Amino acid sequence: MNVHNGVVSTWTSSGRPNYFALVFLLASATVSSAAATVPTRTARDCGVEEERPPLKSFANFNGENGWREYKGAKEIPTLELGAGAAAFYWPGHDGNFLVTLQEPGDDFDAYTHFCFNRSGHLRAIHFELRTAWGWGFREEGQVKQGKLVVKTSEYFETRNDQPIKRPDMADAIPEALKPTLYLLKSKLPFANLLPK
Repeated sequence: MNVHNGVVSTWTSSGRPNYFALVFLLASATVSSAAATVPTRTARDCGVEEERPPLKSFANFNGENGWREYKGAKEIPTLELGAGAAAFYWPGHDGNFLVTLQEPGDDFDAYTHFCFNRSGHLRAIHFELRTAWGWGFREEGQVKQGKLVVKTSEYFETRNDQPIKRPDMADAIPEALKPTLYLLKSKLPFANLLPK
């Protein structure tokens, strides 16, 4: 991720578009530019480069009409807060693939990046929750025997991404701070739309 004067750049240092940043910026009107944090470790471990656009884009824009595929992030309708979600698929190396799930809400937005292996088992995740109260939470790690083994975990200010101590309000939303682990590709709500 490139940040210049507090603004996320959608261009890499090589002059090519940063598709992770573009997807975050375009997928939902509720997504702030600060949310365009590229999960570099998870993406890199999955063999996905930020310069590559997602191969597939999906959304269930209102939580009721089911998931469908769109030509790209720009074609996805505005997501309904608290109900809609968008997802993006990138093929990686050795059969690995990355799926990014975005879930905007009234008080917080959740972003989860799932790295699956060729057999469809979850290998790693990067999870980020950004609240309307000016703070966020992120964690990243490997999945071992069906459990997330956290490598990094922190609370941060959403205006500058600087680490902070655990906010008191975090106690009010304990479930929102836990990523959903789809241990198998087949458990994703849009699995039938993914390449076989």
